[in-house]
Amino acid sequence: MAKLLQDRIDAIANAIKQIDNKKSRGDQKQDSGCVNHVLPCVSDNKRAIPNVILRSSLFGVVGKGTREYQKDVLKATVGDITIKYTGDQLDQSDLDVYLECLRRLSNIPLGNHVRFSVYNFLKSLNRNTGKRDHEWIKCCFIRLTYCTVEINDCKLYYTGHLINEMFRDETSGEFVISLNKSISVLFSDKKWTGLQLKERETLNGKQLAKWLHGFFSSHDKPFPYKVDTLRVLCGSDVKFLKTFKQKLKKALTDLSTATGWKCWIDKNDLVRIKKKKVYIQ
Repeated sequence: MAKLLQDRIDAIANAIKQIDNKKSRGDQKQDSGCVNHVLPCVSDNKRAIPNVILRSSLFGVVGKGTREYQKDVLKATVGDITIKYTGDQLDQSDLDVYLECLRRLSNIPLGNHVRFSVYNFLKSLNRNTGKRDHEWIKCCFIRLTYCTVEINDCKLYYTGHLINEMFRDETSGEFVISLNKSISVLFSDKKWTGLQLKERETLNGKQLAKWLHGFFSSHDKPFPYKVDTLRVLCGSDVKFLKTFKQKLKKALTDLSTATGWKCWIDKNDLVRIKKKKVYIQ
């Protein structure tokens, strides 16, 4: 009788242990899933970036030698989005660096650090790896780390740095970066775009065309936009509308060549984009 009772107790204990083990494995799997999807997972030929960033002058068109320090500046945006910015102006090259940072940070829990050599990072951007390029990338990291943004679209809110922390490991020579955990809110509700990397690389050295690519990539079916509206949204410092329109025509031609989209300015000075494909994120 005693042996039978002990056998039942042992059976119950084993059953409870199996349930606990399954729950533990389930919790680990759920946690792992959350970690993997804090930032969007996209294919290697795409780069995920929040729409609020693409639809503004946060990463704008900055003329060579005209970069300025800005304090509490309201960036041009669409709709109900507001972006207040403090720091050195950011351009499309800075966005290239930020996109690569986000890619490297997408496979680890937010708040954790990722390490890399400057050489490896530059190669990922298809850049040269000389001393000047090393200095250039360091300046980009500093701008992205020290700037502060306050982003609000009435449904989400984020304030902080674009890169939360950056330092150099003097032993290994590697750079180390991390993101603020709260920045994940900018990617919520699929409010992000998977930029086609090859298309963007085709536009290297063409800041306005790059900005247009990001802006219109964030629209499945782009609305017509006035030429002057785009001038403001991209942060251009070109004062005369006629001059900007000439630059815009060239940029739209470059954009069409890179993407296969039909891009033109109609007789009412509205920029129209017709996409042949709608890309899946």
